[in-house]
Amino acid sequence: MPVEEVVEHLHQVFDKISILPTGKKSTVFDDCTFKNCDLTEAHFYGCDFVKCTFDNCNLSMVKLANVGLDNIFFANCKMVGADFSHTKDFLFSANFTNCILDYAAFMKKKNRKAKFLGCSLKGADFAEADLTEAKFDKCDLSAAVFVRTILNGANFITAVNFTIDPEKNQLRKAKFSTDGLAGLLENYGIIVEVLVQQGKVLYAGSSNFAGWHI
Repeated sequence: MPVEEVVEHLHQVFDKISILPTGKKSTVFDDCTFKNCDLTEAHFYGCDFVKCTFDNCNLSMVKLANVGLDNIFFANCKMVGADFSHTKDFLFSANFTNCILDYAAFMKKKNRKAKFLGCSLKGADFAEADLTEAKFDKCDLSAAVFVRTILNGANFITAVNFTIDPEKNQLRKAKFSTDGLAGLLENYGIIVEVLVQQGKVLYAGSSNFAGWHI
């Protein structure tokens, strides 16, 4: 029986590449850095990335089926339409800073304590994902999908334009600013008005409607 060919890249820096250096069967990238790469619509099938960094790369519509992502950091990357939902579940961990993730898909992914910092997540799909204690710092979540998503302890204090139905998601101890209450109450037709007097918030309402998972 032939032995599967495995190509390993350790501690390497890939700068301005447009084709991923892969083997015929399986490729492992361990502690590698990808800089200024244009990998639009690239096929990563069968690759495993461990402790890797992608900086200023175009990864739009990248094909990630059966790809391992273990402790991966994306910074300043364009990742429009990237589908993470079919990556390997084992040890999946990814964090994002200043990335464009519009229409990216994270359905059913377990990515606890994930950090989305300064990202555009317009139309991103988080249905049935586990984002316990995730942080969405200064992220635009316009039209992002949250359905049966676990968001316990998640931080949305500085996130904007999100709509999250408390009856369809788990939100125990999730954090929101008063400005974000409208995104929680949109489906109820409730208007939240915060009164401010001499720089102090007089009303920062919290709700506990029946059926809310908080």
